[in-house]
Amino acid sequence: MNWNSGRLWLKISVYTLLTLGILFVAILTLFFTRFDADSARRNLERSLADSGRTLSIGGTISPMLLPSPGLEISEVRVSEQDGKTPFAHVAQIEARLAWLPLLFGRLEITHVALHDAQLTVVRQTDGSLNFADLLRSRPSSKFMFNLDSLAINGTRLEYQDRVNGQLLKLEDASLLADELRANAQMAFGGRLQSGGRLVNLSLTAPFTRNDDQIDIPQFSATAISSSEELGEIRVNASGKLQLNLATLLAQGEALKVAIDTTKPSSHSEILIPTVSASLSELSTPAASLSGNISYQRTQYRFSSRLAQLQLNQNGLFAASSNNDFSWSVGPHSLNMVVQAPLKLAQFSLLSMSPLTLSAHLKTPELPRGQLRATLQGALEGDLADSRLNLRVSGELDGAKLASTITQYGFVAPRHEATLSIGKLDLNRYLPEQKAEQAVALFQNDKPFRLDWMDFINVQGKLAIGELAVGNFRVNGINADVTGTPQQLQLDNLTADIYEGHLTGRATLFRERIPRLTLQQELTGMQIRPLMLDLFAFSRIEGSGNGWVQLEAKGQSLQALRNTLNGKVAARLERGALTGIDLVAALRDLPGESERWNGPVSTAPDQKTTFSALSAQFELQDGVARNQDMKLASSLVNVRGSGKFDLTQSIIDYTLDVQANPSAFARLGGISIPLKITGPLQQPVYSLDFNAMVKGKKTEGEKQQVLKQELGKQITSILPVKPAP
Repeated sequence: MNWNSGRLWLKISVYTLLTLGILFVAILTLFFTRFDADSARRNLERSLADSGRTLSIGGTISPMLLPSPGLEISEVRVSEQDGKTPFAHVAQIEARLAWLPLLFGRLEITHVALHDAQLTVVRQTDGSLNFADLLRSRPSSKFMFNLDSLAINGTRLEYQDRVNGQLLKLEDASLLADELRANAQMAFGGRLQSGGRLVNLSLTAPFTRNDDQIDIPQFSATAISSSEELGEIRVNASGKLQLNLATLLAQGEALKVAIDTTKPSSHSEILIPTVSASLSELSTPAASLSGNISYQRTQYRFSSRLAQLQLNQNGLFAASSNNDFSWSVGPHSLNMVVQAPLKLAQFSLLSMSPLTLSAHLKTPELPRGQLRATLQGALEGDLADSRLNLRVSGELDGAKLASTITQYGFVAPRHEATLSIGKLDLNRYLPEQKAEQAVALFQNDKPFRLDWMDFINVQGKLAIGELAVGNFRVNGINADVTGTPQQLQLDNLTADIYEGHLTGRATLFRERIPRLTLQQELTGMQIRPLMLDLFAFSRIEGSGNGWVQLEAKGQSLQALRNTLNGKVAARLERGALTGIDLVAALRDLPGESERWNGPVSTAPDQKTTFSALSAQFELQDGVARNQDMKLASSLVNVRGSGKFDLTQSIIDYTLDVQANPSAFARLGGISIPLKITGPLQQPVYSLDFNAMVKGKKTEGEKQQVLKQELGKQITSILPVKPAP
């Protein structure tokens, strides 16, 4: 025999293949002839009898040939342990067998495919799952599982949590796992429904299995959803996992969860170095959270460090948390540091107490420095209702502060608040000035900005023990506050002001040119310090009552002053006009008529006392006009009219001075007109010659009138002193 003959080797190859083919056909013939569908059905239906469950096959059991022998089973149903309640239904199951074990009569299942499965998973009130009994080892059967691939398509899973009442539905789920006996690859996808929200899920993960241990060196999971408030929501998770199917325990390392939203644009990350998990609890010694949110012109940044974090059926808990928050809009920024233990009961009820909060505000509106606050209190809330409640007390730049703030909503929040401040000195946050450079409130020409109103929606109460702006001082402020991006309103406003009391309201309208309206009533106030601190006018003293109805427009306090329109009325008692002594002026009138129209002597220490003074002013574009001023004293009565130009700080006013007839009946009521003109702080007093000779045409007539009117000795106005 020639072993080198090609014809010989060809014959051997053909005969060998023919023999293998005959053997293959014989094995298949043996498999199909020995296959008993009824016996297989009975064996399968009895496989779960020891658990109390029933397994029924309502369809057919058919053998398959290619690509490997196997079984196709349809309409499989499994009950709960009570034998009645449905647990699972599978429309079709495909199970493939290994060739070599089949030659020796062993049925080794290597490939399984489930189509159109429905499954109900229930978490009982004691925390156990309704499929736990299926995971324990079962008596050996004719079938042995040594899976190399697993495919699940069109699965619908319903999860009922009887601990917290949660209901989840997973639809169109698919799972594909290949090479399970070596370096396996798994891919999962599906749609999750929760509370009316739809979430698309996907997962890819390589893994290896060693008995009951599954090692996942690096998994990648994605969840995508959308909502009206947040737009598209995308969650990506990655990390390393170890799963034990026997104990149902898991270990994780280097876990990372990233969350992104589009409306508003936001990104946040959760980092967990190590984690341990079971079916009832997840715990980690440390975790960190960081992220940012962009909303219109606003930027939010935050970072949190959590210690001894636990997640279980009762909620989320951390022994301590250190949180940094920052808020910025344009050049304005607010940074906060919050330290507190964390409780999130039922995954919605938030509690952080005791809480320590440090806040740092920076803005171009505070060029002299920065606003700092250190507070202690508690934060509570219900995340399901988008509600937070903060109660704090402490210091604001050294001043005592207490506040309660309730926030509704997280994207465009609305606030209800009460704020109490012991002392608020706004001068600390204005450009630095020396004492001699301090100006009256309405002389300040620094523009103010209102873009901070873009983000307020607040209603509440305000209390300030003492407020200082420029030279202006007011104490005991209380008001109801309503703030929106369009306006800021103070209702039921009360305050102690310059030894008196103020009531009324004030509203700031954020228009193209800001508009301010005031309706106020004052009682028992001291007029001199009030006018001095508001308008740098100090020529009047006294206490009394008044009311104000004003409106102004402008982008600085000075501009508001220059556009004042409305009415002001006041009645003073037991006061004085400072800078001039009208009695002395009448007594010292010159004797020559050519000097009668000259200035009247004045001095800062001179006064004209009065028992009562009343006046009402009409304001138009910063100019106050008056026609009904009345002054009564024991020696003189005065009527006045004219204007105060607040925009130029000048006065043009006429006084009609008369000796008091009740005190000096013998004088017959001498009347002397005085003219007050010039700067408000240094006015010039002079005889109003034109008023005295009004209607007279010739110089002689004018001289005669003046002599008749002033011929009497003005000194007789004063009581005659007794002879020594």
